[in-house]
Amino acid sequence: MSGLSRRALLGLTPGLLALHVGEARAQRARTGPARVGWLSYLSPPDSALEKMREGLRELGYVEGTSLVFVLRFADGDFNRLPQLVEELAAEHLDVVVARGPSANSTKAIRNRVPIVFIYSGDPVAAGFADSLARPGHNMTGITFMALELSAKRVELLRELVPKGSKLALLSNPEHAGELAEYRVSEETANRVGFTTTRYIVRTPADLVKTFGEIREARPDAMIVFPDNLTFVRRKEISELAAAARIPAMYGWAEYCDSGGLVSYGPRVIEYNKGAARFVDKILKGGDANTIPIEQASRVGLTLNMSAARALGLTVPPTVLARVERLIE
Repeated sequence: MSGLSRRALLGLTPGLLALHVGEARAQRARTGPARVGWLSYLSPPDSALEKMREGLRELGYVEGTSLVFVLRFADGDFNRLPQLVEELAAEHLDVVVARGPSANSTKAIRNRVPIVFIYSGDPVAAGFADSLARPGHNMTGITFMALELSAKRVELLRELVPKGSKLALLSNPEHAGELAEYRVSEETANRVGFTTTRYIVRTPADLVKTFGEIREARPDAMIVFPDNLTFVRRKEISELAAAARIPAMYGWAEYCDSGGLVSYGPRVIEYNKGAARFVDKILKGGDANTIPIEQASRVGLTLNMSAARALGLTVPPTVLARVERLIE
């Protein structure tokens, strides 16, 4: 290296880091409105974006005056995400917010702009972070994954279906952290007297075929792992479960709003508003490397009584007593 010793190179490192940090801070020393990118794998209108806008307004930001959004939507075509990410990188943004699996594509530009994610998977397993407490990689945000919820869902389903023996587990193996969720679910199922069969879906086209297999197997109950694939298709999945007369447990409250029987977990749409706090911290000079990732903690049991009646299911008083939200 032109005679430059390793010790000399190491001696230069702090200065290089200081220069890099100084450049990043200079980027945020704005004379005009803050520039915030939004990346979604969905099509507009996007309820998550509207919730985040609401959160930013509550923090005092005025769109068009103190803040400008640069929006990119993949319209369900994941092949478009890399190009959309590069478009955002060229926009001289202060921060990019990525919804769901869109966050995977932002790893390509995280050395150029801080990333805030709203993510259903495990950010460590996805390569977004070294840890939740100190993420690194210029990425931070919110995750809905918590393995203790996986065990609780199995236990609650056992109370709802006390005589059942066969449990179907429907999941997407492309979802970061899915294997850990599966293992916890399987271990808990074995402990409470279920035998499990894992059914894999990677694409929307897989759903009908896989449900045909589930229907033939005639399980006594089913758990649908929460991720963006099953979330987007939640109404279709709840209808297929109802037609097959399978009591199904879901991960997020919105599945029950779409006809699902029961869920244990957060109401994810509300957490999209919380992303505004991460954006605010970064716009005020915070470092995405050191802003702790938040795990969804406001969880509850949601029960759709209409779906329960259609299945002829008797809900035990012990379960009803713990219901936070009842849908009639």
